[in-house]
Amino acid sequence: LVGFGGFLTPRCPQADIYKADFEAERAAREQLHGQREALQEELNQLRLRLGGDGARRCGTGTQSRPRPRPQRGGPDLCCPKCQYKAPDMDTLQIHVMDCIK
Repeated sequence: LVGFGGFLTPRCPQADIYKADFEAERAAREQLHGQREALQEELNQLRLRLGGDGARRCGTGTQSRPRPRPQRGGPDLCCPKCQYKAPDMDTLQIHVMDCIK
């Protein structure tokens, strides 16, 4: 920053605080994204395993229970941890942030 007379002045402490807050928030967001991906992968593996076990228990595996259809045309928006069904993506993101704490 240029101050009076064209000399450089030290950065404002508020800018340092803002930068530190921004970096902490970014790191937390990246960590949550990593956790979400790990949970999604774990969920996919469990679904595959459950599907395979269910077919073996039934004997033939040709008969499968029909899945309930979603209430609306879009994808199911549910929490990977507690299966809370959210009405929209914003609500789901807020819920997941609280749920995984």
